[in-house]
Amino acid sequence: MSQLAPFVVYAFATTHDALGAERALIAAGVSHTTIPTPASIGVLCGIALRVPELSVADAEAALKSAGSVWTARLEMSDRTG
Repeated sequence: MSQLAPFVVYAFATTHDALGAERALIAAGVSHTTIPTPASIGVLCGIALRVPELSVADAEAALKSAGSVWTARLEMSDRTG
C-alpha cells in the first residue's frame, strides 16, 4: 500500500534566483531536488526546488540567511511505494 510523502516546492522569479537558492541549500546540507516549476504555480522561472517536509525548516532558514527570496511556496504530496 502506498503512503503520501509531503514536500514543499519553492518557485523563483528568475533562474538566477533559483540557482542562488540552490547554492544556499547545498551549502547548508539541506536535502532538495531541482524540478520544473509546476504549472499550478503560474508563469515564473522554469526552475523550482522541491524540499521534503522534514527539511522545510532548515531550508527556509538557509534561504533566509542567504537572502534568497522565493516567489511562491506550494505544499504538495506524492505517493510512495
